[in-house]
Amino acid sequence: MAPRLVSSDELIDRLTMLFRRVGYEAASLVEIAAATGLQKSSIYHRFPGGKEQMAQEVAEASGRRFSEHVLAPLRSNAPVDERIGAVARNLDLFYEAGARSCLLDTMSLGDPGAGTTEALAAAASAWIRAFATVAREAGATSTVALARAQEAVAGIEGALVLARVTGDKRPFARALKRLPEILLGH
Repeated sequence: MAPRLVSSDELIDRLTMLFRRVGYEAASLVEIAAATGLQKSSIYHRFPGGKEQMAQEVAEASGRRFSEHVLAPLRSNAPVDERIGAVARNLDLFYEAGARSCLLDTMSLGDPGAGTTEALAAAASAWIRAFATVAREAGATSTVALARAQEAVAGIEGALVLARVTGDKRPFARALKRLPEILLGH
């Protein structure tokens, strides 16, 4: 029987879960093979750039998915508070109520290569820009909007780190609950 082919999307999903769980540095070739279901030769055939290429593709795909699935409500014409509420719900789903680590955290340790670092920075910047845009729409100056957006992202990211290291997901729930307050300045 021929081996089952793994689609590119499924392969990236499996690598994403591995990098979320163990980070870039700790993801060994043995773990990558186990997570993907591929032989080492197939891994290098698909990713001739090795683990750095895998990390970059994961970071780029995750940034696109985050924008499409989490931040999308911010681009609608709904009232600002409704858009922020929808993003908070999407964040809760995306991070499984704080049970999933964020790649911005786990992939930023070690040296995943320039391409991955750039993709992670682009994802973080897009998230901050999206939040700042909403804060500006709510009446904040550009400087204040940027500060609010950075505070909101830092709060969410910090809460995800706390959830990972302590097992307590309540800080994540509180960060999401405070999101409208932070972005709108109430």
